[in-house]
Amino acid sequence: MTESEDQPGVADGGSGVAATAPAMEKVAAGVVLGFGVLMLVGARGIALRNETGGIDPRWWPTVIAVGIIASGVWMLANALLGVSIDREVDPSRRRGWTQMLATVGGLAVVLVLWHFGVTFLLLGPLFLVAINWIYGLRKWTSLLLFPAIIATLLYLVFRLLLKVPL
Repeated sequence: MTESEDQPGVADGGSGVAATAPAMEKVAAGVVLGFGVLMLVGARGIALRNETGGIDPRWWPTVIAVGIIASGVWMLANALLGVSIDREVDPSRRRGWTQMLATVGGLAVVLVLWHFGVTFLLLGPLFLVAINWIYGLRKWTSLLLFPAIIATLLYLVFRLLLKVPL
């Protein structure tokens, strides 16, 4: 196979952009909608010992299912109205593979340290700083402010509101 044969659209003088597939987009939207509806039915079918009248074990699965259904409706509307998306894909480069391997390696280190008792509230922001650095984000807002905000939100939601140890 020559270099131009393994790149779509290049062998025939095209631009390398994939052609649209309206039928497949409608099928994909239908699958997403179907999955969302099944998840909603399953979420609402969770049996409770007593009704709390507020946030119960059915709440988060229902919210996620509604989000999936909304995404499916959006996809279906785009497919039916013929709205096209940007289909140009950058070719893979060595830097992308290096970034991916560094991400997987960093995540492995985080999981090992977490297993040995290092708190998530320390590991999470450090991992975000490292990942932002690996992917080329160098501004102080992305290196320091973003991880601090995420760590604070995680602490507030899980530790203070839900009483889940991090």
